[in-house]
Formats: sequence, structure tokens, C-alpha cells
Amino acid sequence: MKHVLMYSDEVSRVEYDPSHPFKPGRGKYLMDLLNRYTLLHEANQCIATPRPLDEELLYLFHTRYYIDMLKRADEGRFTLEMLESGLGTGDNPLFPGMYRFSLVTAGGTYDAALKLLSGEASFAFNPIGGFHHGGKDHAGGFCYVNDIAVAAQTLIRHGKRVAYVDIDVHHGNGVESAFYKSNKVLTISLHESGKTLYPWSGFENETGEGEGLGFNVNVPLLKGTDDEVYVYAFEEVVPPLVAAFKPDILIAQVGGDTHREDPLAHFNLTSNGYQRVIRDIKALCPAILAVGGGGYNAWKTSALWTLAWAEFCGLTPHDHYAGVVGGMMYGPEVHAGRLCDEPFVVEGQEKQECMDHARGIVSWIKGNVFPVHGI
Repeated sequence: MKHVLMYSDEVSRVEYDPSHPFKPGRGKYLMDLLNRYTLLHEANQCIATPRPLDEELLYLFHTRYYIDMLKRADEGRFTLEMLESGLGTGDNPLFPGMYRFSLVTAGGTYDAALKLLSGEASFAFNPIGGFHHGGKDHAGGFCYVNDIAVAAQTLIRHGKRVAYVDIDVHHGNGVESAFYKSNKVLTISLHESGKTLYPWSGFENETGEGEGLGFNVNVPLLKGTDDEVYVYAFEEVVPPLVAAFKPDILIAQVGGDTHREDPLAHFNLTSNGYQRVIRDIKALCPAILAVGGGGYNAWKTSALWTLAWAEFCGLTPHDHYAGVVGGMMYGPEVHAGRLCDEPFVVEGQEKQECMDHARGIVSWIKGNVFPVHGI
């Protein structure tokens, strides 16, 4: 079975606004690095061009009222009610082609899901996907359409058990809302606490309702969290829950904004912790759909995604061009440095507070959520 990368030059050329932090161009930077490090040349790998999603599939999650509003906004017919739905704000500006951009990015995630369903692929990655803040009837956090919710609903309709693991630094509130009352999807989000970061939600006691009670898991961590704290929390919570749930397909949102150089958040992860968690995710399920999500140091995010692709494909990056241009690096690495970071460890009182908090969250989850799953 293949490892599939969903990539579109069209998507990578999109710009929300010159000053907007979300840069779809990260997809092009990723392609440059994958080629530089010889990570796209295996017989079981292929690159697929996303197709625009059939609009009717949006209604697996979104309301027609909202999608109609999104289309009117794309056509330049602005009304004040759009602001109430998150359209035309600083986070979610209106720009020409925004609706097609939403359809193509969602189509990439949907096509990836179909490749896993058919058995054509065992791993598929849509880097410019993962819009986990998109709501049923509103845009939020740079997300107009929730591609994850649409893909997960599709998999459920085909009788599949779906686990969703979100390692973006922001709480995956849109996906949470989609499945908060359902036991068909196990939703786990590790993120910076809503006390200090958008979307100001995702606390440990948000565990689902009705049939979904215990199937929505949040691991909010303190700002300052480093590799050691993050890996501890992940490995204590995620593998046992996913193993008990036994998913057919796992969706992983692998945002790069947990990195210590990200300008919009306050974690201290390096590529070392990120790679460790990606390795853990790979071991959770034989069929994985990964989506890129956030990451606002565009160069560093593309480097992390390069490492993620290599891990999921079982490859080691090799730079065959190092030193060939007068000893200087070129391309994305002029900005990103090298793919892998030196270790970085938070020390002193800050580290103790972060670790104590993580232990407390893990203990709470083990006492209140694990029993639901017979752990």
C-alpha cells in the first residue's frame, strides 16, 4: 500500500492577506525540503493533486446557511451578519478565491480518506489541511471549512471506527464540537491551556456528553511546556486510550506550532519532542490520515512536516546537496536552519510547574476517562 502526499501548487499560491500569519506557501516549502532530502523517491510513494470537494459533502458537518454565506462572501457581497459568523474578521479575512481554496483543501483531506478506505494507501498526508477550528455555522481561527469533520463523518458512514489525535498547540474545538455527543470518534487534543491561548477552551473536564461521554479527551498544558513534559503527557494518555478504542483509521492533526520558535504560542518543543510523538502516533494504527494544521514560523513548520513525512514513511532524511554552493545552505533552510534542533530543556521553577500540572492532568484523565474505556 502507498504513502500518499496530497499537494497542489494552486493551494500553495493562495494568500489570505500579506500580513496574515497563515501561509499556505508552507506546502511549497515542504515539497522543496522533501526533494532536497530525497524523501519522495520510493516505489510506494505518490503525489496526488487534491480535487475540489463536492459541495454537498460539506453538509455532513456545516449548515447550508453558513456555506451560502461563505459563497456570498467569496463573491464580494459582504453583509454585517457575516461578521457574526466569523467572516471578514482579522483571523478570517475575505479574499478572492476563498471558497475554492476551502473546497480544494477539504477535497485533499477527503480524497486522502478515500484512499485509506479503499486500501490503496496506508498513510496519506494533506499538509494544507487540518482546519480544526472551523465550526458548523461559523469560521474561526483561520479556518473556513472543517475538512477533518467532513472526512471523519465520511469514514463513519462507511462503518469505520475513527480516532482523532490533535497535537496542534491550539485546542481542536471545531472537531470537538462535531463529535462531542458521539462515541463513533475518539477525539484527543493536546494543546496549550485555554487560560493562555485561543480558542480559550479544551479543559480536561470537557469529556463529551450522552453517548460521547468519555470519548472527548483534552490535555491542556501550561505555557512553557518543553519536550519532556509534552512527551510524558502524550505517552501516558494517548496510546492506552487509542489501544482500548481500537480504531480502523486514525486522523492526526500534526500542527507545527508547538515549536519554541512559533510566534503565536508559548510552548518550548523542539524537533526532538515532535519526532518522538510522531513516532508514537505511527505505532497507534496501521491506517493513518495526517493533516498539517497550524504552524506560523512557516520555515520551521515545513521542516517539522518533513521530519513527520520521513517518520511515517520509515525513511531517514539525507541531504545530498550540503556544501555544494560554496558551503552555504540554500532554499527554505536559509530560514529554517537545519531540519533537526539541538535539545532544549526548560529548567527551574517553570519546569517544575509545567511538569506538576501535566501530572495532575494525566492523573485526572486516568481517574475519570480511562474507566469509561475499561482501562
